[in-house]
Amino acid sequence: MAIQLKQVAEKFSMSEQELTLESLRAFLIDKLHLLDSERRARCAKFGVTSLEEMDELIRKGLVEEENIMEDFQNVDYLTARIGWIRQLLEEL
Repeated sequence: MAIQLKQVAEKFSMSEQELTLESLRAFLIDKLHLLDSERRARCAKFGVTSLEEMDELIRKGLVEEENIMEDFQNVDYLTARIGWIRQLLEEL
């Protein structure tokens, strides 16, 4: 038997809407942590903490562009997704 949203909401003395919003918030926070962990790991490979610092390494010629480009693109993507999730959380 599947648990119904209404049943869970009643057990926690919440409306279904409150439970849905709380669940969405928890989901987004979990995704935010996962994406941030991956971003930090990719940055750590080069001893930096941000996309801007990675860009600085490239501009100063401290790393070969071909050795950092895949991670740079991934960090750029992850940074954008993190920003989007943070915006969603602010709107909840």
